[in-house]
This record gives sequence, C-alpha cells and structure tokens, in this order.
Amino acid sequence: MLKFNDSGKFGILLFGDLHEKYDYAQSPNFRDMQKMMNAALDRYRPDICVLLGDIFSTGRCREDPGEYERAIAAICAPASRRNIPVYCIMGNHEHDPEYDEEILASFSRLDCAVMRSEGVPGKADFKELIYSRDGKTPLACLWFLDSNNLCEDGSVSHYDYVHTDQIEWFERESEKLKEPGGGKPMPSYIFQHIPVPEEYRLLRKPKFYELPVSVRGYNSLSKNRYVAADGTEGYVGEGPCSPDFNNGQFESWKKTGGVVAAFFGHDHLNDFSGTVDGIFLAQHKTAGFRAYTDGCRCCVRYVEIPESNPSGFTQELTHFKEFGLECECLGPVFKRITDRQSMMLHTAGKVLGAAAALSAGSYIIYKLKNR
Repeated sequence: MLKFNDSGKFGILLFGDLHEKYDYAQSPNFRDMQKMMNAALDRYRPDICVLLGDIFSTGRCREDPGEYERAIAAICAPASRRNIPVYCIMGNHEHDPEYDEEILASFSRLDCAVMRSEGVPGKADFKELIYSRDGKTPLACLWFLDSNNLCEDGSVSHYDYVHTDQIEWFERESEKLKEPGGGKPMPSYIFQHIPVPEEYRLLRKPKFYELPVSVRGYNSLSKNRYVAADGTEGYVGEGPCSPDFNNGQFESWKKTGGVVAAFFGHDHLNDFSGTVDGIFLAQHKTAGFRAYTDGCRCCVRYVEIPESNPSGFTQELTHFKEFGLECECLGPVFKRITDRQSMMLHTAGKVLGAAAALSAGSYIIYKLKNR
C-alpha cells in the first residue's frame, strides 16, 4: 500500500531512459548513472521511484532470464537498499525482441521493482492508489501505461500509440475510482514512455533569428522547426518523438477528468514541460550515459504531491553536475560543454562526415572515369 508520508507528502523520483547493458559491472557509464541515482535518493528521499522505460537491453531475456533479473536488481539497488519501491514501465525497446511475456514474468519474480499487467492482456498497464496517512482513504491514483513500440502500419505512424482497448480500460477503471470521491474524478498522474502528440502544443515555429537554436520536428513534422512556446519551461533538444497518428488518448484524459499531469521518457535530450488544456505535460530526458545524450546534462525529476491537495503538486529538475558529481565516462570536453554546444558539435560532426564521404565518392568517380 502506498500512503502519504508522515509529513503529509508523497514524493516521486523519475529516471528517464537508462538503456543499460550487460557489461554494467565493469562500466564507468553505469557507475556515473548510479552516482546520480544515489545523490538524488539522498537529496529527495522519495516514497517511490519510477523508471520511464527503455531501462535495460532485453536481448538475452529469453535465453537467460536470471541474468536479466540480476541486471534489473543492480540498477534498482540504490533504491532497494533504502527500501524505496521502484515502479517500471515498458519502453519501445522493452518491446523490441517481442519478449513481453518473459519481461513481465521476470518482474513478477523481482522484489526490487514493480511492473505488471492488469488491463489489456499482454500490455504492461497498471495503476497504484495513494492512500491517506491512516491507510483508510484512497486520495490519488498513479497510472503506469504501456505505449507500445513501432506502429504495424508504417504509413500511418512510425511509433505506435496507446491502443483503443487500452484507452477504454483506463476510462473504465477511472470511472470506478469516482465512487470514493462522491462521484468526482480521482486526481491522477500518468507515467508513460512515448509522449502524446499534444506535446507539440508546448512548442512554436521559430522566428528567423531563432533558427540556430530551433529543433526539427519528428518524422511527419520533420519539415518544421520548433522552439519552446511562451510558458514552456526547460530544454528543447530535439523534436518530440511522438506518434504521427493521434489515437485520442489525450482527449480521453480530458473527457475522463482528474488527470493532473503526465510524465514521459523516450526523448533523451528534452526536459521541457508545460500545461495543455489544464494537464501538465513533462518530457524527461535520459538519466544515464548509454544512449545518445548531451554531455553531463542527464537529470532526474522530483514530483511531490500534498495530501491536503492531491490535485496540486510541485516538481523540479536536477542535472548531474548540479549534484556536484564528477563524471568519469566522458572526456574533458564533453564533461563541460552545455546542451546546445554538445548538439552543435554532434551536428557539425555529421555534416563534416557527410562532406568527407561526398568528397571521397567524387574522387573515386573521377578516378574511375579518367583511368
């Protein structure tokens, strides 16, 4: 049972895409990630942690589930040593090898982490109620939703979306939760890997002089460039990688009522947030050093819900360097540069590489023609 603590608060510490690998025991990347995890747990002392998907390589989960489970336990060790539950959601890479059943079975055997399926069969959708301090009254609901992987029909969307039967399950369960509140929707908080398309409403088209700091939209929106709109806080490092097709999940939240905020992973560079139609949407960047990232700017997000007003919350971001940590897995340059400088160097490297390849190709064609 999750309950508001003795201070009348409930704290949630979020970690974005870790993308850890099987060499974690010898990896400085893993050590740096765990440094931040330990520092964040000591600073915030949360009631639970949430891993927002793309947690660990699932490639050998079927052949050796024990090895996979030991790896998840190693990732969760800082929290489990402090007796803090870790809730996990499926990211698109958890779905990659189509080992969904094996992954859910592994989590069912783990004491250190929670992931289960209580909605549509085969989907890792589940919820947890937060009760009053005396444990008698449910006051808020946390929803952990499975946003699937790639769309079966690539002409419709690259990334998949939360399916209609999952949305219907959410609506049915939300309706049941109205009873304790006298018919009012229960305050709800969503945790999901792939963001909803409505995140683009937190962005706007750039003015001419803003083009150097703008980002390209994703897939069907790749012809457009974006910057943060007024009222949007945080860093926009890439176009949100949401589905191209909108299946109405956000509209369902509005219709059902009670949804206060939704927190997403998936985009490794973005940590922006803002409110759309009364619902707070927050994009959470990676909390590790394994996948594409931007120097030492990985971070955690802390969310605190008050028992006196479960529809209200506070939240803050803290980046790796803001904990006063020293990174050992990055070189001297990437330890110190900013997000934007890191991305400009990354882009410049791609441009120079493409130019070098084009030059080499032209030279080869010239030699072949003139030999």
